[in-house]
Amino acid sequence: MNDQREFWNERFGREGYFYGTTPNRYLASHIDALPPHQTVLFLGEGEGRNAVYALERGHTVTALDAAEIGLAKTAMLAQSKGLELSLIHTDLEFWNPTQHYDAIMCSFLHLIEPLRSEVFAKSLAHLNTGGVFVGEFFSIHQLPKNTGGPKDLDLLYTADQLSSILAVLPCEILELCEIETQLHEGTGHNGEASVVRLKVQKR
Repeated sequence: MNDQREFWNERFGREGYFYGTTPNRYLASHIDALPPHQTVLFLGEGEGRNAVYALERGHTVTALDAAEIGLAKTAMLAQSKGLELSLIHTDLEFWNPTQHYDAIMCSFLHLIEPLRSEVFAKSLAHLNTGGVFVGEFFSIHQLPKNTGGPKDLDLLYTADQLSSILAVLPCEILELCEIETQLHEGTGHNGEASVVRLKVQKR
């Protein structure tokens, strides 16, 4: 946890918002599609751009991250709009969920195995029946690009990997695809990127 916390605290400790304050477009489209007044958890939420977008749409929001500087900026962004949310300061390796949610979302969550499978299992276990998990992840084809994302192949995703993880979990895959897209997210993600997009529903 210490290495990850230090890495992300250094990144989020810079002036401004490294990934901007507008939400990830894929997540925003699914936030817009949620029924009113949902409970939504954002994993690895960083500086809060997705969580605050969900707050603005009337949802009850929790943001989780290992970096306390990121969570502090999340709270500041919410407060600047007169909004409040719950914060969980923990590394996902030590995440021990204590409630259920209507939706769990993340953008560019960098996890290696077996933690990746463990986080998906915990997420599905703590979704309400009919709830959704939505995520956008960098694919293995992002590796040679200079538009963001980790340079460690183990932290990147394929649709087939996610399909295998989800096959043993109580969910229906509603969307799972790898596409090329344009990212415009602060200074951190800019230009053509290869991503895997996922939406599943808890059975």
